[in-house]
Amino acid sequence: MVGTLVALLLFGLPQVQQPDTLTFRDPATAELYARAQVRHIRQDALVHDYRATVRTRLEASAGRSRFARQTTLMAHESVAEITWQRPNDLRVQVLGARAVAPVIRIIQGLGGDVEDDVERDLRRQMVMDRPWFIPRALGDSIRLMGVPEHAALHPLADGAWEFYRYAITDSLQIVVPDRTVRAYKMRVEPKRFGPALVAGDMWIDAETADVVRFAMVFLGDFLWETPDGETAADSAKAIEENETVRKFLSVEAMVEYALVDRTYWMPYRQLLAITAEVPWFVNLSIPAMAVTTFSDYTVNGNPPIEFAVRDADIAAEEDARLVRVRSADGIGLEPDTVTHDRGIREERGYVRAGEWSGGRWEMEVPPADSLEGFAWDARLQTVEDPDEARMVRERFAELSRLEQELPPEWLGRRRISFALEQAADLVRFNRVQGLSLGGGVELRPGPAFSSLILTGRFGLADLRPMGSATWRRDGPVGRFDVFAYHDLQEVEPWTRGTGLGNSVNALFVAHDDADYYLGSGGGIAHTWNYGLLRNVEVRLGYEYQASVETATSSAIADLWGDGTLPPNPPIADGHFFRGSVRRDDRIGVVGIDPGVEVLAGGAGAGVRVWAGVRVPFTILGLGGAFQTRAALARGDSLPQLALRLGGPSTVRGYDYGIRTGRELWAAQLDLAIVRSRLISPVVFFDIGDTFAADPLIGTGVGLSLLNGLIRFNLAKGVHPEESLRFDLLFRAPR
Repeated sequence: MVGTLVALLLFGLPQVQQPDTLTFRDPATAELYARAQVRHIRQDALVHDYRATVRTRLEASAGRSRFARQTTLMAHESVAEITWQRPNDLRVQVLGARAVAPVIRIIQGLGGDVEDDVERDLRRQMVMDRPWFIPRALGDSIRLMGVPEHAALHPLADGAWEFYRYAITDSLQIVVPDRTVRAYKMRVEPKRFGPALVAGDMWIDAETADVVRFAMVFLGDFLWETPDGETAADSAKAIEENETVRKFLSVEAMVEYALVDRTYWMPYRQLLAITAEVPWFVNLSIPAMAVTTFSDYTVNGNPPIEFAVRDADIAAEEDARLVRVRSADGIGLEPDTVTHDRGIREERGYVRAGEWSGGRWEMEVPPADSLEGFAWDARLQTVEDPDEARMVRERFAELSRLEQELPPEWLGRRRISFALEQAADLVRFNRVQGLSLGGGVELRPGPAFSSLILTGRFGLADLRPMGSATWRRDGPVGRFDVFAYHDLQEVEPWTRGTGLGNSVNALFVAHDDADYYLGSGGGIAHTWNYGLLRNVEVRLGYEYQASVETATSSAIADLWGDGTLPPNPPIADGHFFRGSVRRDDRIGVVGIDPGVEVLAGGAGAGVRVWAGVRVPFTILGLGGAFQTRAALARGDSLPQLALRLGGPSTVRGYDYGIRTGRELWAAQLDLAIVRSRLISPVVFFDIGDTFAADPLIGTGVGLSLLNGLIRFNLAKGVHPEESLRFDLLFRAPR
């Protein structure tokens, strides 16, 4: 059969007229494909049964890009023992599950006891009640954890060559005891768009023709929605809905096998990644990832599976799935009349069974107290494990490279789209421009991970147009920018004057906590995504720096007070070379922000060095944070390198820049006085100095909303004494 199929494939190649529609790149590809397809049809007969342990971690996170360090929003882990036997019977016994959900704590503002209840509910409800992994080899249709909605056509399925083209692109050798494994990488690409297809790389064992690794990107008209009926209108509606979803979501998967007992290719790791990216925000990515690993194999020689649910009972069900709940005394199973009550299922435990291609499956989920009582070998972490992070990063990067090589319209990516670096790029308010309106456009001309970002802004007070152009490559290693601009710049690198939070504070209470200058120039910047230099940004550039004046006041703040905004101090105008190195990162829960900046030009030269640390803590169940910052400036006395004391980032109770100098230190202590993260009164104490006089000391009270996302502060400078100052602050949005 193999020889016949190979001959048919090879003789068919010359009949194809257009090179871009060739099914196989060369005869070697056709021959390997024929052997792999036969192996796909005739699964490995050496494996009659096996037992293994399966661990799955589900995690959702958020970051500035899919490759940058992520902040965990939710994580769930489960462990199960599985037994498989030919032809395709499977039994899964779930042993334990656990979950953490930092995002739930922040959004709902829960206290400790209630937080435990939320995580307990997640732990129970996120346990899957049907097999979520592929127990053996992939079938003719590909679907992991119910994704995609319409199963994708496997490239080795019968007739799949009508939809795909194939090419051997690489090979490697793996030395194991008693054997050297040689594997070929076969690139698979769709010839045309279809209902549900894949593009990716299959690694095929040259000796056995087993697919030992398959990395794929899902494509198609029906990935997320399928037609409700058989009419053309139903299909058109489903296609339109899928096009909308594809603008925001992409889905990739990887299936890997390991050589067990130096003989059997068995499932080793299965990864499914769904990434949400809002097209008009270039600094926001929310990947959700499921990683399932198999271990502790016993291949062949296991006793036959004893199912708790009879085959006849499954066959009697219309949907081919059946649920039985443990009886109240824990002995036996009750009829499914009570299965609609999820609480009873979770409390007592249950068994669910069904039929699938070539056999049947059964899931046994223990009572909730058994799930919670499982003895884990380590604590569930919300920070990255270095080894696991490296593995996920490498696999994710490989899948993303595959995705970048595909036509953008297949993935729902537009070559031109509206783009914002931060929320305040749309509407901003400060004392130089007043209310200003802006926007941006992102163009994707073609190179992988690259785009051209053009921005523009117009201030209604100073009537000055501003803008920038940035060519960006945001890839697995890091983000590299080449930029040119004529735009408002902040004098100090750690202030957030152009962000949303400062705009609100300036507009409503006339507190603009940054100084500005007009910069015109360009340069390059690079930020590393991982390793020892993770989140380290290096910038080099040349710019003309010009002073700008306060051009407006806050009419809204005038309604209940004085809306006058303070003068924006002048700088030393001139042409300057500018370079900086900065790391804005966290180590565990500790935030760090060290950096150095060098400025050299006709008006003088100088250097500024700084370091900031923020340490959250808990005392007697009450949350708090300690934050400190120190900075030093040397060289010529350039006003733009001077250090400013006062304001929310140094000493609250005083206006920003009330003191300036060449040395600065400041410390802030915040302590919540109730345990709620939703609404919590806060007391704080600040101290800082520029070594020009006695230290500034400020204190006050605040109201924290959503774990500090929004803060209302009422502060007073006590040494020297100042009048009360009210601030409306936003921590997260810029």
